[in-house]
Amino acid sequence: MLKQPSKILFISGGTVTIIGAVAQLLDLVGAPYIFSFGAAFLVYNQFLQAWKTDKADMRQQRLSRIAFFTSLLLALAAYFMFTNSTLWVLAVLIYALSSFALSFRGE
Repeated sequence: MLKQPSKILFISGGTVTIIGAVAQLLDLVGAPYIFSFGAAFLVYNQFLQAWKTDKADMRQQRLSRIAFFTSLLLALAAYFMFTNSTLWVLAVLIYALSSFALSFRGE
C-alpha cells in the first residue's frame, strides 16, 4: 500500500472519530456509530502498518504492534459508548497518550 492512501485513511478516520467523540459528549443519538466508523478506519490503518513492517527491524515491528494493540482501545471505547458507560473517555485518553508517546519513538 502506498504511503499517500495510508495518510488519507488515517486523517479521515481521525476526523470521523473526533466528530463521533464530540457528538457523544453532546448526547447525540448516532454518536456511537460515527465514532465506531472512524475507529474502524484507525484500527484498520494500524493493522496495515503492522503488516507492512513484517520485514523491518525488530524495533519497528515492536512499535507497530504496540500501536495496533493500543488502537484496539478505540474499539473498546466504542463498546463503552454503546453501553452508555463513561469509561469510553478513559479508553480514548489512554489511546491518545500512548499514540503521543509512540510518535516520538518512531522514525
